[in-house]
Amino acid sequence: MPDEAVDVDGWKLEKSQMELVEESEEDLQELKILLSCCQHEKNRQRLHAAIKEFEVKLRTRRTWAWFPLPRFQWSGFEYEKPCILLDFHVPGVGSLPPEDVHCDFGVDWFDLKVWNVKWSVEDAVRYHHRVKKTRLLRDIVPSESSVEAQGDHLLVKLQKALDPRHGYCAWSDLTAGSGRKPFKYQEDAPDGGLMDFLEGEYEKYEGHEGFRKDLGKAMEQVHRNEPVRGFED
Repeated sequence: MPDEAVDVDGWKLEKSQMELVEESEEDLQELKILLSCCQHEKNRQRLHAAIKEFEVKLRTRRTWAWFPLPRFQWSGFEYEKPCILLDFHVPGVGSLPPEDVHCDFGVDWFDLKVWNVKWSVEDAVRYHHRVKKTRLLRDIVPSESSVEAQGDHLLVKLQKALDPRHGYCAWSDLTAGSGRKPFKYQEDAPDGGLMDFLEGEYEKYEGHEGFRKDLGKAMEQVHRNEPVRGFED
């Protein structure tokens, strides 16, 4: 069986999985060809970074057996704390090669992946874990967030985005789930972005006439430059 037809553990891939793997392999090969032709050092650095990113993407697509890490401790959720710190217990994670621990960050999400974790006494058994959290309660700064492995602890640091009026806000939960996210003030908007927020909520809750009626009243108050209950400074 050729390597291209199996996942990272040697199990045969389904056709749909194989198509994704082939797509990533083609992208990676094109980047390597570009790198071989590139002379400008800054462009070579960008290509090296892109290749590394696509290598992780390829490895992710070739990993079929993901296991969750549902339990973690977290701190820094209080007001004026600049960082959220998530602490996952993963035995021996600090001894893994750096390429076995990876985390991508977005404005309101992160995607943590760790390969080849040994939980049992059987040396041949390795587990791959993935934790993907979307719709974080508040925005973070991706470029200042990070992941670090220490001993049996996998630490994910989320740098809170600084609110222009309230600083580093408190987080009542890690994610908003299916509920509403807190209003985010926009410094460059005349009304701080409140009207856009209310209009978005109005469209989202079609069929909830009582709630939409309250939203309509709030939008009228914004038009009249009157304070809206729950949104005052």
